[in-house]
Amino acid sequence: MAEEWKRAELLLEKISSDVKAIAEGHSLLNRKIDEKFDSLSGEMNERFDDLSSGVKDISRDLKGHIRQTVPPAHVPV
Repeated sequence: MAEEWKRAELLLEKISSDVKAIAEGHSLLNRKIDEKFDSLSGEMNERFDDLSSGVKDISRDLKGHIRQTVPPAHVPV
């Protein structure tokens, strides 16, 4: 019976060690995912800002081109 308890204690120590290793790995992966998310979020914000600026420039240029090429409509009042 004492040998069975000893074996059970060894198994519990092994399981405890495995659970601790898994928890540490989980924490590390969680930190890496957060860092990558922050990095990608910053990159995406920069690209959206560039895209938004480009769309505004094109819109402004298009409006100017329309003003130059399309005569105003004359509507009797």
